[in-house]
Amino acid sequence: MAIGEIGLGLKDFYMLTYNEYHYIAKAYMLKDEREWLRTRMLASLLINVQMPKDKHITPEQLFALPSDSLIKKKKPTPTKSEMMAAFERYRKDKQD
Repeated sequence: MAIGEIGLGLKDFYMLTYNEYHYIAKAYMLKDEREWLRTRMLASLLINVQMPKDKHITPEQLFALPSDSLIKKKKPTPTKSEMMAAFERYRKDKQD
């Protein structure tokens, strides 16, 4: 992936640390994801131009992306009492 898709030279690739490569690869995947989101948005806009107003579709209805499932599985924010309970458990574990 690094040499082919990302476009790193072989010398540059071998000079990277693992963390540097990880961040470069992550940025490349996020860029690719944004391009797919843009494509899906443009396709849905072009389709909606042809459809009656009551039959418009959203980009998510057009086709699913792998990131859609991650967005739906977002964890709820813990309450103050849950945070305090976790803090107490952490403190107790540190004392033992």
